[in-house]
Order: sequence, then C-alpha cells, then structure tokens
Amino acid sequence: MKHKLAASTSFEFLKYTPSEPAPESASLSVKTDAFWSYCGPLLCTADAIPSSLHDWTHTCLSTSLLPLLLPFLTFINDFLQSNGLDHYWLTIRATKATTEYDKPRWHTDDLFFSRGGSGLREPPSPQKAKSNPNSNPDLDLRTDWKLCTTLLGPGTMFIPAEHQVSARETSRSTKRALTTEHTCTYLRCVGCAATADAVREELAVKFAPLGLVQAAPGECSFFRIGEESGAVHSEPCMSRGDRIFVNVVPGREDELAGLVAKWGMSFPRSWWIAPNVLRGHELM
Repeated sequence: MKHKLAASTSFEFLKYTPSEPAPESASLSVKTDAFWSYCGPLLCTADAIPSSLHDWTHTCLSTSLLPLLLPFLTFINDFLQSNGLDHYWLTIRATKATTEYDKPRWHTDDLFFSRGGSGLREPPSPQKAKSNPNSNPDLDLRTDWKLCTTLLGPGTMFIPAEHQVSARETSRSTKRALTTEHTCTYLRCVGCAATADAVREELAVKFAPLGLVQAAPGECSFFRIGEESGAVHSEPCMSRGDRIFVNVVPGREDELAGLVAKWGMSFPRSWWIAPNVLRGHELM
C-alpha cells in the first residue's frame, strides 16, 4: 500500500471504506464540543485502544464511535507501516453545529518536526550529529505530510489541485502585506490574532472564484504540510449539523516522544478535554 504524492500535487483523496453512509452514523451525534488525543505506537487492535477513548465517547457522543473509527484506523495503520512509520499523533475532534466556519479559514499546516517550523521539535544533539556526520537532520527527521477524515459531517475543504500553486503564492503575499510589526509576549498574541483575522477575511474573498473540493464519505485526505508546498485547505461550513473529524500526524517515536515531553507529559499518552467536564485528561 506504499503511496507517495506526485511531485506535481499537494493532496489526494484515498478511499478506505465503501462510500455508502454507515448505518451507525444515523444515530451518532455530538453532546458537547470536545477532543480526544493519542500520541504513541499504532493502535492495531481494538484492545489496544486506550480506555480514555471509551470514557470520552460516553461523555461527549451519543453512541460508540468504534464502528466508524476502526476501518479508518486499519487503513492508516497499513498505510503508515508501508511508509516505514509506526507511531502517530491522533486527534478526534467533535464539534456541535456552529457558524464559526461559515467564512473559510484557508491555510496550510505547519511542518511539525522540522527545526524552524512549528517549533515542536528540539534541534538534534551534537552527539547524534557526530555519530552520523553524513545525515541531514532537517530531512531525516521530518514528516511533511498527514492524513485526515471526517466520520460525521462535511469533509475538509481544499482549493482544487490546479489552483494550489497560485493559492499558496497568494496566501504568502497576503500574509506579508497584512503582517504588522509587534512583539509577541503571550502564547495567544493579540497582534498575531489580528493579522490572522485580516488574512482570513481577504483570502475568503480572493479564493471564492477558485471553487473547492472535498473527500467523499469513505475517503480520507492525504496531503502535504508546510508553507512552501502544503495543501491550502479549510474547515468546512458546520452550521448544518455536528461534525467528528480525525487528524493523523505520523512520525517517528523520537519525534513524537519529544513533542509530548515539551508539554511535560509522558509517552505514550492519551488525553481528552471537554468544556464543563471535570475529568479533563487521562493517562493511558
């Protein structure tokens, strides 16, 4: 099942299950906005799934998610193993109907593990560099693609493939034009937020004539990340109903262990958060 994106494209839709809506989805709904995350080795059997997922499902959803989730996990486990990877960071995000994304938020995702990217990975130690002087750490420890799917509700929106290059160029130039000089003093910087809002407004107008494409039911999105070659995409309009979205960031054990260590957490790890729920996280 080894699969690579063609050099000329930034995303592709991959089929993993029959396209007819699963009967389980008819009774599935979201009780409250929430997310569940897991960072660790591939979950290859139902028994390997952390108990925290069952607790999260019971608290936040109307019924079990496993009949819809397991076929996708089986697919991505095989997909990642065929590409030489055996760890991932999974996030399942449940969202009740909202008008927050009636206006698209066109963007590319950060490179998760490269130095100077999203800052999630520390530079390699000098000892490791000396042990393999011919290695390029930026290339050797970087995953520049990810996968996602939607188990309930509309799929992630992508700018059509023929417009991706121009969309990235427009996105970069718009950010440069609207960015103002300021000093970031907080994790949630007001200046950065103001710039992001302005960019979102302008790109929504500029990209409207380009159209959009979405994965069909039973398909997942396989796409590049990073500002230079990442796929320009956005959350879909969610005002018509609930949505359950699954995000998969593949990586190597040391990449992901280093990520959660920076947050002061053990590895492997699963946790969940939901508003107004006292039990907000859980160890595996």
